[in-house]
Amino acid sequence: MVSSENGKKIDLDKLFSPNSIAIVGASETRHYSQSLIANLRGHGFNDENIYPINPKYETVSEIKCWKGLDELPSVPDAVAILVGHEQVAGVIELAGDIGISAALVIADGYAEESEEGRAAQIALGAKARDSGIALLGPNTLGYLFPSSGAGMWCAGAVSNPLTYGNISVIAQSSGMLNVVVNMFGDRKVGVRSCVSIGNAELIGLPELVTYFAEDTETNVIALIVESIDRPREFVEAVSLAARNKKPVVVLKIGISERGQQNSLAHTGRLSSPNQGWQAVFERYGVCVTSDLDDFVETVTLFRGLVKIDKLVGEGSSGIGVAFATISGGETSLICDIAEQEHLPLADLSSETLASLRLSLAKSTLIGNPLDLQNSRTSRPDAFWESLKAIASDESVDVLAIRFNFSTAPTEGLKSLYKKVIELANSLNVTPLVLSRAYERLDLSWWTLFRELDTTFVLSYRNSIRALSNFNYWLSTLSKVTDIPKAIPSLPSGEPASKSVSMSLSDAQSWLVSSNLPYVPNGIAKDPTGAGELADGMGYPVVVKAVLPDMVHKSDSGGVVLGLLDRESVVQACNEIASRLSGSQGGESLHFEVQKMIDSGIEVIMGMIKDPTWGPLLMVGSGGIYAEVLRDTVWGLPPVTADGACRMLEKLRIWPLLNGARGKEQSDVEALSQVVASFSEAIVRDGDWLHSIDLNPVIVGSAGNGAFVVDVAIFREDYE
Repeated sequence: MVSSENGKKIDLDKLFSPNSIAIVGASETRHYSQSLIANLRGHGFNDENIYPINPKYETVSEIKCWKGLDELPSVPDAVAILVGHEQVAGVIELAGDIGISAALVIADGYAEESEEGRAAQIALGAKARDSGIALLGPNTLGYLFPSSGAGMWCAGAVSNPLTYGNISVIAQSSGMLNVVVNMFGDRKVGVRSCVSIGNAELIGLPELVTYFAEDTETNVIALIVESIDRPREFVEAVSLAARNKKPVVVLKIGISERGQQNSLAHTGRLSSPNQGWQAVFERYGVCVTSDLDDFVETVTLFRGLVKIDKLVGEGSSGIGVAFATISGGETSLICDIAEQEHLPLADLSSETLASLRLSLAKSTLIGNPLDLQNSRTSRPDAFWESLKAIASDESVDVLAIRFNFSTAPTEGLKSLYKKVIELANSLNVTPLVLSRAYERLDLSWWTLFRELDTTFVLSYRNSIRALSNFNYWLSTLSKVTDIPKAIPSLPSGEPASKSVSMSLSDAQSWLVSSNLPYVPNGIAKDPTGAGELADGMGYPVVVKAVLPDMVHKSDSGGVVLGLLDRESVVQACNEIASRLSGSQGGESLHFEVQKMIDSGIEVIMGMIKDPTWGPLLMVGSGGIYAEVLRDTVWGLPPVTADGACRMLEKLRIWPLLNGARGKEQSDVEALSQVVASFSEAIVRDGDWLHSIDLNPVIVGSAGNGAFVVDVAIFREDYE
C-alpha cells in the first residue's frame, strides 16, 4: 500500500490483478496498442474485460472501441494511457473522477528530458496520489503479471507468454527488461511479475520491493537498477526482503563514470558511484550479477534452490554441491571455475569414494566432480550405481549434472534425464541440469525440464557463479538487518565541489574526541624544536612534513623513518625543508615528530560522502601501496566491532592479520574496535565531513593495539 496525503490508500493489487482494463489511445495501427492487446490476450486476459478508448474507431483488434472513459458501461480497475504526454494529465484527472484505481503511463518527455518535464511529472504524480491511483510510470513500457493475465506490456508481443511462477523482476530499463521477458518466456521460467518502473514518480523501487517482499507468491526478487531517489526507503525494503528470507539478485548498471553520466542522459537521474551500492548490497546480502546472461541464469537457479527448506528454513553455512558429467576434461574445467568463483565442492566421505572407485574401476578418481565417462552405454550398472552413491552422500544437497545434449531432446535423452532426476529426488537431493556453454539448443529442452520441475542453467561459468552467489546469500541470513542511521531519506545531490583540509592539530583533536588512538607525537616549528621533541619522546622516531593540503607526504619526500638521535632528526628536517622549498605554502612548513612503531601491519581507513548514500566507511590494505593494490571494502556506518571484523575478513591481507604461516596474529580485536569507533564518529559528524584518510593505521601483534599514524580530514566547502 502507498498512502496519499489525503489518507487514500493506493492499492497495488488493483494495478497487478485488475478485473478490467481500459486502453486510452488504442489504435489499429500503433505499435504500443497492438503490443498491449496481443500480450493481454497471450496471457489469458478476457476480451470482454478490455475497453479500447479512441473516438476514431468502432473496433480495435476486433474489440468494441469506446469514445471516452466516461462512456464505459462500468468503471475499469486499471487504465493504460498510450497518448502523448500533453494529454496524460487530463486522462489521469478523469480516471480519478470516475474511480479508476490504477494507471499505466507510457508517454515520455518528462523528467528525463527537461526541468519543465520534471515539473509536469511531479504534478502528474501528485494528481494520481490525491485520487488514490496507483500510477506506474511515466516513461515505462509496462508490466506482466501472469497469474492475473495482466499482460500490460507495450514493447512488442511476447512470442512465448510467461509461465506463472515465483520470480518478481523490477527494472529501471524497459529495453533490458524486454530481453529478460522474452528469455523467461522462451525458457518457461516461472514468473510472478516483470515490472518496468520508468520514471517512477509514484511507484518506484521501494514500493515494489516492499510489495514483493511481503507477497507470499514471490520467493526471488530480481532488480535491474541504475539509480535510486529514495535511498532510505529502498534500504528498508531490501532489509524487509532479507528478514523474510527472500534473496535479492541485482544487475547494477551505470557503475563506470561514463555509465553514470549516460544514466542521467536517459533517465534524468544520476547514478551514484559504485562504492555506496557495494556497501548496501554487502550489508543486506544482495547478490550482484555482471550482465544480462549472468542475471537470467542466476535468477533461474535461485528460484530452484530457494525452495530447499532444509537450507533456507533452518539456516545453513552453504550448500553441498556435487557435479556429475561424462568428460574428464570437463571435470577439470569445473574444478578450475569453482576455485575462481569461490564455490567449495562437497567433500565426499571415504565410503562414497571407495564405492565410486570400485564401480568405475578407477583408483585415482577424486569423486567430485564425477567423471562417468561412457559408462552409461558401456557399463550401465556402474553408471547408475555411481550416481546413486554420490547422491546418497550426506554432504551433497545439490546434484548438478551434464550429460549429452542434442539440438532437440531425443526420446532416449528424455528418458535419461527423467530417470536421473527421479533418482536425485528419491534421495532428497535437488537436481540441477547444466550445459557446458551457450550451446545451440531447441526451446523444447526447457519445456522438458519445466515438466520435470528441474532447474536448467546454461554454461558452467554462470551456473557455478550463481551457486557461489547462493552460498553467499545463505551466509547472510543470520546477519543483522538494521537500517544505518546515516542513510539519508533523499539524495543530497552532488557533493561539495571544494573541500578544506583541517590542520593537523585540529585533526588530531578530532581523533581524540572520537576515541581513535594516535601514535605519540609532537609538532615543531623548526628543526631544532623537532630535535628537542625527539629527545623527550625517545628513539627511534619518524619526522613528517606538516603543510596545508599535503596528503601523500611520502610521495613528496616529506617523511623520514628510523631516526636514532637528535642530529639525524635535525638533518632530516633540513633535508625535508630543502625538498619542499618550492611547494605551495612552504613558508609555513612545520615538522611532526612521531614515536616510530617498528612492527605491525599497515591498514587504511577512510570516509567519503556519497551523493546518494551519505557517509561511507572504507577499510583496506594501507601504507604506500593502498592506491596500487586497491584492496578495500566499503560499508555503511556505523558498524559494530563484529561487523568491522567481518569487513576485515574480506580483505586480501586478512590472512596476514590473522597470523598466516605460523606468524603471530595481529591485534584484530583492537583494530575492529578502532574501525567501529571511526564509523560512529563519521556518522556523528557526517553533516560537515567531506572525506577522511587515515593511512596508515598500524596494527601490532595481539594485545599491542592499533594506532593511527597519519591523518588527513577535509571539510565540505560550498563557497
